[in-house]
Amino acid sequence: MFIEHWVLFLRVKAKGLMLLRRFILVLISLSLLAPTIARAEDEEIIPDPVPRVAVAYDIGFLGDSSYNDAVHKALEIAKKRYKLVEPFVREVPTNGTNLDRLTRLRFLCKSGYTTIITVGSGYRDIVKRVSIEFPRIQFALVNDKTLGQLNITNIYFNEDQAAYLAGVIAAASSKNKSIAIISPTPSAFESFKAGAQFSNKAVRVNSLDYNNDALALNSLLGSVDVVYSMWDKDAKVFQAVISAPKKIWYVGRTPDQYFSVVKSSQPYLLATINKDLTKPISEVVESALRLSALIDVLDDSGIYGREYNVKSGSLTVTLYPGAPSAAKIKVSSAIARLKR
Repeated sequence: MFIEHWVLFLRVKAKGLMLLRRFILVLISLSLLAPTIARAEDEEIIPDPVPRVAVAYDIGFLGDSSYNDAVHKALEIAKKRYKLVEPFVREVPTNGTNLDRLTRLRFLCKSGYTTIITVGSGYRDIVKRVSIEFPRIQFALVNDKTLGQLNITNIYFNEDQAAYLAGVIAAASSKNKSIAIISPTPSAFESFKAGAQFSNKAVRVNSLDYNNDALALNSLLGSVDVVYSMWDKDAKVFQAVISAPKKIWYVGRTPDQYFSVVKSSQPYLLATINKDLTKPISEVVESALRLSALIDVLDDSGIYGREYNVKSGSLTVTLYPGAPSAAKIKVSSAIARLKR
């Protein structure tokens, strides 16, 4: 009898140990799964951010007759199209210092703006820095093609097409068959030359990388009667053209060169090549509202954004009274070719 009781006791004890062992294993399993479950729950309850768009303008704010005004005008159109009001869209100025630009961009990032459009090359280095600090914020650089990060949209205009159209106009308008482009890039010169040959193969095409070389500029101006200038830093080239001893026609750029479209410049202005910001800003705002971005590949080195050109309707031409009828005909034909 004693032996039977002892055997029964051992069986109960063994069964209890087995149950205890199973219970411990269950506790261990649950403890291992707990962080995963917690993370999954955290991810599920994180809501999508509310789309908000901000524009950080260049020094001078509104009224500069340049990119600030062009972007603001395009933004007003986008605001009406998408029914945007404060606080879902915001515009801020800058005093031009790097500290002010940095402070304002960080403030916008921390204030819940999901897409920040910056105006002017002065923001380039600041955007490069802040975009790394806030990788979930999308940035857009107007008229730039330099920064290669997925959360940076480069809004770039095709400068070669602009130079081509300028060459068409210049060659069709030149009386002494000698024209010039002021440009730092060989590709722009080749495009300008191709446009000139499209108008008149007998025209001589000159090129100068100005870089504040007044002596070289004055020497060049002595042999030409039409100039297309890509020098946008100041009005020095334009002033040299209109101050030349003989009449020289000028082909300008907007909104890059605010000084070329003032009333006093009209007697010297042959045409302007215009960058229309309406479509670029509208597309950036639309993508922002969808919490996405414009990330076409612009360069094999990893530059993302979108290119705007004649076909997109973002590069246009304005001819002034000094332009001959031959220039009007040739530029219409050139635009039709570029739209194909």
